[in-house]
Amino acid sequence: MENTPENDDHALKSFILDEVLQKQPIFDSYRKLCEFFEHDAMEYPDFEFWFYRFYHGSRDFNYDRKADPKPKTLMDMPVKLMQKIAGNLDPFERSSLRSMNHAIKDVADSIPPVFESIFISVFHEKLEWHLNEKKFVCKPDGNGCTFLKRNRLKMEKSEKNFIKKGLEHLTPIFKMPNLQVNHLTIMVWDPIPELDNLLPASCHVKIALINGYSIGIILLLQSINPKQIALINGYSIGIILLLQSINPKHLVSLVIGGCRERIGREDYEVIFETEQFKTAKHAAFLWHVKFNVEDLVIFRHLIHFQCWLDSDIGPEEILRMRDIFSTFEEFASCDLEFHSTEEIFPMGRFAEALGAEIPIGPLAEGEGWTINHRYKIPKSNDCLEFKITEEASQCRVNIVKIRNGRYCECKRAL
Repeated sequence: MENTPENDDHALKSFILDEVLQKQPIFDSYRKLCEFFEHDAMEYPDFEFWFYRFYHGSRDFNYDRKADPKPKTLMDMPVKLMQKIAGNLDPFERSSLRSMNHAIKDVADSIPPVFESIFISVFHEKLEWHLNEKKFVCKPDGNGCTFLKRNRLKMEKSEKNFIKKGLEHLTPIFKMPNLQVNHLTIMVWDPIPELDNLLPASCHVKIALINGYSIGIILLLQSINPKQIALINGYSIGIILLLQSINPKHLVSLVIGGCRERIGREDYEVIFETEQFKTAKHAAFLWHVKFNVEDLVIFRHLIHFQCWLDSDIGPEEILRMRDIFSTFEEFASCDLEFHSTEEIFPMGRFAEALGAEIPIGPLAEGEGWTINHRYKIPKSNDCLEFKITEEASQCRVNIVKIRNGRYCECKRAL
């Protein structure tokens, strides 16, 4: 079937017969039918009836079921069988079961929903979301909107606002108890008050990537309980509020960036005082906040970190920075970013302060300057290895600690 047919009776039965002839498992076949047509094209009991009728050799599409005994419903099934059926559905499909009676809802809720990825975007008057591989789009259309489901060629029209229509389908997902999401991405470029209460308090997120200029979208994520990484982009106020709401016990890595507003020193001082920062093992500050050398002592508990430093750094400050890192017990590596200008050349200053050789000679096309230097920490067998690179107007200093002749293990989660 090259094109998605209309949801007429003959097309549905033809699809089922084709699955039977291909000897496909019944659960896989029903899932494919829901994807190929629309999710509510045929109830499972009706699908099961025709599937097994065709399986046993009866191919009459016009068979009248009125003469049959009253078919059993889901409520007549043993609980174990209902659980098996629910277990063969993906989290999105199980969310539909929650709108049925309490018994079926309890069965659906007994299986923790785990999504590999959820993507939500509001951009240029379009609400788009992906649930694993399933894609949905709502767009304004006159006084209403159009709604397109995955694998549907024909759009559904509605008189409702595109946000309201989209949330009718999206909200039930986040109402599922014990919801777990491995990768959550939310991109909202305009304030959308309707999204503020989308996420529940019990939503467990492993990786959260938040892009947006709306304080509202940051506030809605205060309920996130990330197990590994929080990637936060937004207003400075929203970042601080969100960071304070994250459960520090689960937070391993913290990435903060993409801020529209300039971040002041008072903002990151508040961040440094949070338990979330103090218990993290990895951190990256991707905005152009310029830290100074003395600020680096705040990172002593981290395994790896990344940040920008004031480019106008002198030789004494470089040596002081080297000595600070030499005392960090947990430290494995860091990436420090500097801006280069016609007046300020950080690479040259590092080479001069560390006594490293500056490479000379022409560079190959696409190649940048690189300086390597190793410093032995006094009264120990440990070293700091510096790799300084210069590309365009950006200088990066990568520092790695070597303990007893071996590079420190640093499984970056950033």
